[in-house]
Amino acid sequence: MQEETASSNEQHPVSLKWIQRYFKIAEQVSAWSKDPSSKIGAIIVGDKGQIISQGYNGFPRGVIDSEDRYNQREIKYKLVVHAEMNAILNALYNGSSVDGATLYVHNLPVCHECAKAIIQAGITRVYIDTNINERWQESWHYTKTMFSEAKVECYYYNDADGSITRQC
Repeated sequence: MQEETASSNEQHPVSLKWIQRYFKIAEQVSAWSKDPSSKIGAIIVGDKGQIISQGYNGFPRGVIDSEDRYNQREIKYKLVVHAEMNAILNALYNGSSVDGATLYVHNLPVCHECAKAIIQAGITRVYIDTNINERWQESWHYTKTMFSEAKVECYYYNDADGSITRQC
């Protein structure tokens, strides 16, 4: 018996049940962040459904992650590693390849800087669960452009109704 797919109007590579499960894991990972204003989580899943890596927004290993630094945006933005980048780097740190993998990002869209790393690492599919607000429009524009040109599939998952919308 074939599992329910995430979208009825197109053949979708991942079942809705698994997309929901992966986003719940990414949400749990986001809670590990010490950032008081943004908690972002990402997981990388291999072509057989195995979780390869995880990441959340935080400072690099060994860098002091004090409350004071997180509360000063100018300092925080210079030190923080985004969840997507952290997941890629954690995979590398553990000797795992992410070539052909899928990335699930909870709580923010993929910025254009992380998009470059996603493409270079060989990740072929990305799911996000956050609408793009005004603050992220320009970055998201460049992300979508690069993803489209590099043939990285990108989807928006709406948890409220379980719908999946292709973004690029």
